[in-house]
Amino acid sequence: MTLVLPAIKVLGAVVALLVGVIVLFLLNQILGAVYRATIGEWFSAWKHIPKVKTTDPFSLFFGDFRAIKAAQPGEQHVEWMHKLGPIYRYRHMFYVQRVLLADPKALVHVLSPAKAYQFPKPEYTSAFLTAALGEGLVSIEGDAHRRQRKIIAPAFAPSVVKEFYPVVHRHAKLLTDKLEIIVGQVIARQQGKLPKDTLFVGETPPDRDFKVQDPNHQAVVDTLFWLSRTTLDIIGEIGFSADFEAIERGNDHPLANAMATLIGAILDIELTTAIYIILSEKPGLKWLRYLPSKRNNRLRESQQIVREHATKIIAKMKDEILAEAKDGVTSDVLRPKSVISRMVRANMSTDLKPSERMSNEELMGQVTTVIIAGHETTATQNTWALWLLAMNQDVQDKLRKELQDQAAKEAAEIDMLTEEERAMYEYQPVRDVNSLPYLDKVVKECVRMLPSVPSTVRVALKDEVVPLSKSYKRADGKGTYNSIVIPKGHELFIPLNCIQFSKEIWGEDADDFNPDRWDNLPSSVINAKMPPGHTFAFLSGPRSCIGKQLAIQETQVLLAHLLLKFKYDVVPGWDLIQRQQVVRRAFVDGQKEHGVRMPLILTPVE
Repeated sequence: MTLVLPAIKVLGAVVALLVGVIVLFLLNQILGAVYRATIGEWFSAWKHIPKVKTTDPFSLFFGDFRAIKAAQPGEQHVEWMHKLGPIYRYRHMFYVQRVLLADPKALVHVLSPAKAYQFPKPEYTSAFLTAALGEGLVSIEGDAHRRQRKIIAPAFAPSVVKEFYPVVHRHAKLLTDKLEIIVGQVIARQQGKLPKDTLFVGETPPDRDFKVQDPNHQAVVDTLFWLSRTTLDIIGEIGFSADFEAIERGNDHPLANAMATLIGAILDIELTTAIYIILSEKPGLKWLRYLPSKRNNRLRESQQIVREHATKIIAKMKDEILAEAKDGVTSDVLRPKSVISRMVRANMSTDLKPSERMSNEELMGQVTTVIIAGHETTATQNTWALWLLAMNQDVQDKLRKELQDQAAKEAAEIDMLTEEERAMYEYQPVRDVNSLPYLDKVVKECVRMLPSVPSTVRVALKDEVVPLSKSYKRADGKGTYNSIVIPKGHELFIPLNCIQFSKEIWGEDADDFNPDRWDNLPSSVINAKMPPGHTFAFLSGPRSCIGKQLAIQETQVLLAHLLLKFKYDVVPGWDLIQRQQVVRRAFVDGQKEHGVRMPLILTPVE
């Protein structure tokens, strides 16, 4: 008893101290918010920029954050853009001012090689990504990023990406084979050949119970479930020669299971989680990230497993490369060709100084980054592409016709191929997807309309004057401005959705899904001088997506296989709710307990 009482007193003192720290922090932040909302407005470098009219009664604490999170990804920003123009400011947590830049010249400037490293991600974003992914290319900033990208870039060169085509085709064929089985099973159940309460892999009770119009030929299938497994298999093989077999085994593979848990912990970010992440990076509150919670425990446990596997993968590849040197292997034909093996080999090059090489921690960070960036974003992009095609049947029919014509043409030429070439193209109903103009336009339009990552944030390391493509009216109506000052420490919001829905750039039909727009782009798009492809979906400059070509290739190949086998329709009465949880994700309205999904009605193509 004599020991218990002092212990209770110590614990009480610690709790009181923590509560005191939080109260003082909140008081400090609220006082800062009051200053920014009143006196600070007079001295703001942005007072001439139009400002969002807040509707949140708790805006001193939340700013406009709750309105943004309540809307679909990018929707609130687009709505404000239509009212205020492509340059405006809004408030983040504790009334911190942010400026939104949907001006193409401004974005090209900020993301350019000369300026990109002066506008890194905010500390709370980088810290969150580093804690989740390790010291990989997505997480790190500055000179470390520049050094890593120089080593990694050759592993994603166009000539290398071309070598991955057979792998993507093979897994796409496995996907459509699996979907044929699933659709067949669902139809058999609907015909009374199987018990009506049977629930198949990847199916939810609402999927099973929905009454399709043609039960002999249609089935409700969660396309995200199967595309996610397929892209995991693809990146496992392409990334580091791993055979996850997720399409058949799910997450039985320990690394696949750990990655699934890690992805869930990273992407499952609701409003309260987002606030927690932001607060945990404030001075004096970094200890919040170490508090025990279900999410943090999942994150740490899965990270430990991923680290163990990543360590083994890197060690194995180093041993293989050293063995190559010992055996005098110089031919690329005999060398492992996975993305990570190419990175490790480049990192061990004698052309690099020791200070230029990536550490083991950085190499392990690339394993996690490659899997998550190459798996979740690609699966997400493909499911949204299918949804857009399901919503636009004329486009879907036209694309399928192009694919069928090309497949028939190539089938007629099969006798002209050598036996070796035939074996190479065994899983490729359409060998050269790059030659299909309508497929190219559809993919471009899908990326423009619904990029998997709708936005990003940057912070200025020093005062910077950012030029604009034209003059804009001042908020007070007294004159115009053609550049803006981003003061040191201030955040700017890069709205990929906004600029890709700008009617000023894309025309009055900017909100419409129209692949044919790419045949004759308006001069305003050409004059905007945006990145190659005329969108910012993959960003631009040294911080652009290094796997862009691989992502586009996967989307083209997967869509080719999927549309040749099935017709896709939306499920009547099932409205999708979009949420940005790092990537753009979908829930069925009223079915959120079943998690992230993309259910569509599949009909086999005769």
